[in-house]
Amino acid sequence: MGVTLSVVCMAILFALSACTIHYLGCFLAYFSNVLWPLAIASILAILLRPLVQWIEQRFRLNQSLSILLLYVLVLGFGFFALWGVGGEVIKQSRELIGSSIDWPDRMEQKIKQSLSPATWEAISEKVHQLKKDWKQGLSDLLHGVPEISQTSARAFQDAWSGVRSFLSFFMLFAIVPIYLFYFLSSRRDYLSELVGQLGFIRSDIRQDLTFLTHQFKQILEVFFRGQLIIGLLMGIGYTLGFYLSGLKFAIALGLVFGLLNIVPFLGSVLGFLTVLAVSYLQSDGILETGQWNILLGCGLTFAIVQILESYVLSPRVMGDRTGLHPVVIIASVFFWGTAFDGLLGMILGIPLTAFLTVFWRLLRKKYLPA
Repeated sequence: MGVTLSVVCMAILFALSACTIHYLGCFLAYFSNVLWPLAIASILAILLRPLVQWIEQRFRLNQSLSILLLYVLVLGFGFFALWGVGGEVIKQSRELIGSSIDWPDRMEQKIKQSLSPATWEAISEKVHQLKKDWKQGLSDLLHGVPEISQTSARAFQDAWSGVRSFLSFFMLFAIVPIYLFYFLSSRRDYLSELVGQLGFIRSDIRQDLTFLTHQFKQILEVFFRGQLIIGLLMGIGYTLGFYLSGLKFAIALGLVFGLLNIVPFLGSVLGFLTVLAVSYLQSDGILETGQWNILLGCGLTFAIVQILESYVLSPRVMGDRTGLHPVVIIASVFFWGTAFDGLLGMILGIPLTAFLTVFWRLLRKKYLPA
């Protein structure tokens, strides 16, 4: 009876947890326009709060002036970064999209040479459909707008939808600096105050909740600040390695895939697959010359950057604050990305998993003794 009841209780807890995650994901998806600015402002506040404190101490300014000075510095840095690097990134991105339109044609010629006529006849229809979809998708991406309908009513509807989407997008991110200002200017510990409202709970349980909230806050701070620094350094390393290897579009690919490592391993996996395709199909690439020097150089770049990230950057910047195995990290990214149906779940996957790990250790130590 005891074993049976334990199994039934575990099944009920599992079902309740699954329902909670499902409905929480539905809640996040439905209110995403409200929650995204708050999430972005909260993450930026975590990253920028030490800089605000440094400005206050260094220039002896009050808090509001320190935040305004930080805004000016960030805008100035962003302008010069866009002026110096952003234009080249945008230019290389457009060139990459433009040059990749004819990649299916080149691959088709290569496949025809290596397959028998009967085999080619069997797959030719699928190849032609893939070519059509590839070219249409890249053409829409390159021009930035879909094809306008011939009818005036449909054209007006598309135009109005575009304007409404633009206004929604603008309002979504225009409110972020306002949220950020109030988050940076506040000295209150909202998590502790929230726990303090739970006076109806026993004091020892309130202490555990306070400990868990501070642990979660600490994990968020360490994770996002560390991942941003690591992503920037990896982007610089990728850019230098790709450029020295002779890969075209090195700046755009290196910086983008470095910053994508804010979601661990995402930039590395996508970057390797993309670099493999670009090095093979670019002009003077492997397909034309038969030389594998570019791909070997890019592979060596990935290996060096990953070794530096694993054994130098992460231990120094992140330490072992999350305490998670790499397999658990990868699984948590995909699990929470699926549960919360989007990028927000992937970004929060590691902090949530680390928090649950801390919660389980506390539960085992204090409430489930051996």
